[in-house]
Amino acid sequence: MSYELERVLRLPSLPAGWLVQGTSIHEAADAWEKSHRTMPVEQAQEVFKDTWRREIAKADEVEPDRERWLVGGRKKVVNDLRDRYTGGLAQVYDYIDYNLADHGLRPYEMPDGSPAAEVGFEIEFANVVIRGYIDLLMQDTRTGELLVRDIKSGSKSPSVPFQLIVYRQAVREVLGEDVSFGDFFMTRDGKPTPPIDLTTLDEDLIKEWFVRQVELAEQGLFLPNPGDACRTCGVVQHCPLMN
Repeated sequence: MSYELERVLRLPSLPAGWLVQGTSIHEAADAWEKSHRTMPVEQAQEVFKDTWRREIAKADEVEPDRERWLVGGRKKVVNDLRDRYTGGLAQVYDYIDYNLADHGLRPYEMPDGSPAAEVGFEIEFANVVIRGYIDLLMQDTRTGELLVRDIKSGSKSPSVPFQLIVYRQAVREVLGEDVSFGDFFMTRDGKPTPPIDLTTLDEDLIKEWFVRQVELAEQGLFLPNPGDACRTCGVVQHCPLMN
């Protein structure tokens, strides 16, 4: 139902500090990676600040009353934004600090010589087109083995590495390279999760999920899924079930 309200009916979604923070961290990390890891940390933090100001301005246009913005826990919005701003700057520093150390992984070099950061892709599953971006395609400097990486600014890594499975298939189709492992770089922890074996997961099941989702959308079968996620749903104010 949240998909129907936000994506089909295009009703306004309440802003949230965690979305602003996440976008700002991603932009800073991407800029640093695309500089071939030569950008000074202070400059990467300026990218974070610029993105933060831009995203806050966009959020203010959607909902000028910040007291209506979504927050984690029982904080006031002003305190939540302050903490996420300072915390985000620290996470950008930690991201760079970790990756400057020699962990044996570097971004894969694309055919044009650029680092494989925010690599766009378009693949097809049973006539369903999937478009997206791979945060990072990493390469082991010792073995040449590839690893897909997704940057997460939240507190929990996904229970099912759905994105990484799709990234693996995208790398195979776009670059003709196979990837066996992936991980999530958790910016709150300042380090990635242990590598996740992607070869043991059923790719056909993932393809079926995409196809079924499109079939459900075409039939207008949007069902509510009430629970803890409602606390962080941006369109909950429009939800007939919750109201």
